[in-house]
Amino acid sequence: MDRLTALRDQMKSQGVDGLLIPRGDAFSGEEVPPSDDRLKYISGFSGSAGTALITATEAALFSDGRYTLQMTAETNDDWSCHVQPEADMLQWMLANLEAGALGFDPWLMTVSGHENLSSKLADTAISLMPLDRNLIDEIWPDQPQPPQSKAWDFDPAIAGLPRQDKIANVLSAVNTKHSQARHMVITAPDQLAWLANIRGRDLDHTPVILAFAILNHDGSVTVFADQDQFADCDQTGLVFVSKEDCLTNLAGLKAKEVMIDPTTCPYAIARLLGDDAIKAESPITMMKARKNQAEQQAIRAVHRRDGAAMVEFLSWFDAASNAQDGLRETDIDAKLIALRSQDDLFISPSFSTICGSGGNGAIVHYRAQHGQDSEILKDTLCLIDSGGQYQDGTTDITRTVAVGTPSQQMRQHFTTVLKGHIALDQAIFPPDTTGVQLDAITRDPIWQRGMDYAHGTGHGVGCCLNVHEGPVSISKRSTRAVEEGMLLSNEPGYYIENEYGIRIENLILAQNAPSKDGYLCFESVTLAPMDRRLIDTEMLEDQELDWINAYHQRVWDEVSPLLANKDDALAWLQLATAPLNR
Repeated sequence: MDRLTALRDQMKSQGVDGLLIPRGDAFSGEEVPPSDDRLKYISGFSGSAGTALITATEAALFSDGRYTLQMTAETNDDWSCHVQPEADMLQWMLANLEAGALGFDPWLMTVSGHENLSSKLADTAISLMPLDRNLIDEIWPDQPQPPQSKAWDFDPAIAGLPRQDKIANVLSAVNTKHSQARHMVITAPDQLAWLANIRGRDLDHTPVILAFAILNHDGSVTVFADQDQFADCDQTGLVFVSKEDCLTNLAGLKAKEVMIDPTTCPYAIARLLGDDAIKAESPITMMKARKNQAEQQAIRAVHRRDGAAMVEFLSWFDAASNAQDGLRETDIDAKLIALRSQDDLFISPSFSTICGSGGNGAIVHYRAQHGQDSEILKDTLCLIDSGGQYQDGTTDITRTVAVGTPSQQMRQHFTTVLKGHIALDQAIFPPDTTGVQLDAITRDPIWQRGMDYAHGTGHGVGCCLNVHEGPVSISKRSTRAVEEGMLLSNEPGYYIENEYGIRIENLILAQNAPSKDGYLCFESVTLAPMDRRLIDTEMLEDQELDWINAYHQRVWDEVSPLLANKDDALAWLQLATAPLNR
């Protein structure tokens, strides 16, 4: 029996007319372990974002434009593939389900997600039906076991605050706004990691333990996980309860004294607590986003070391891509991991490397796959977006490099993107400035030349945590204000379908502006050269030329001492950071 037929049998036995299958897991993270990749199991689709809708006769897969080709390639004829936002999942649902029960796993839908979908279905004949078990799990005989890595203590010298101080700060913030709350449910693993000063290896790219927890008014933290996972950690203030007893434990609390964050809390928990539960954003969200001085110092240190690895890589890439045929996109990820792994504090890549040669670089989140990737093409551009997780920080850097001889159009487009990058880097702005406003500052030099890019300009980044961290971003939709201590990316771009892509990404720390009291500015912490061959100095204003020369001088000053015994990389860096003149 094929998988869809087996699933439909399960649906029929549960009285379900349609079934919603998200890619996410109960922790609402962008990365899911193999044991929770149910969308891939049922459809074959391995992309990082997507949702399936199954009815008695139809199977539809929805994802965004990054995966237009991949959806079709990885599914069979039983599936129809739809690209969002052009395709409207609700309209498909109304056309193909019309009426009846739409089943879903209440652990895999957040409270906010449930409220949003419920409101959209309010005037339809479709009803949402939470299921008491996941129907994919019922037909998945060789489903991998959930991860159970060993947690370790995050260095308090890097964290800046011991666990008990963080707990006291969070409880104070909760009490200020919600004095009746005696328990705060923590449903985002990165928030538990930050609060308890622990890290783990439950995921390939994000150093967390996948566990729910409750912060109690007495300062204790109830962690729903196997205590053995924390055997190597300081367990002060931690109480361990089996994850299977999570709902039973919550049921013993007074709902009106329990606070949940609707953006990360599974509907299964909210459903148990009922309407009396306090719904509010976790104060950890903002505390974690505002890096303290110890974290900022660690972030600077890790970017110097990561910069040295990037220089070694760029030096090697320059020689290898121009001197030999047969170098492939998938070779790039292996080389980056090998070089970053020389650092004793390296944990893992912070995401799967994006390496797009020529036209592949125009696919914003292209993923090269062995056997389906391209050779590194000559006389075009190669876009390389990568990062590392280290025990003292997280990095994310994109460099677009010339292979062979770039055209004048490539140089003009690259320089235009560079102007946007510089505009954000040099911005001085008042408090309460939002991501929308900073996004426009970045795009202005790019718009002036009739160019634009479809993705956001920047995302938050954790400290040895999520490479994509909320709540603030720099984009056309971000209405949250940037605050001092936030670590964000600065990554404008430009893409020509089937030709090439350009993106320049540094990470930037929001700081108090020394030149204007009460204002903020950015400090670039990423340290790696930008390809001088792609910079048309005639297009740069004097202050922009000064910026690139000062940036390259800083890269030389901070990174070259780490390459003292690596003559080839050091010689390459000297040339790559030489001053530019008109």
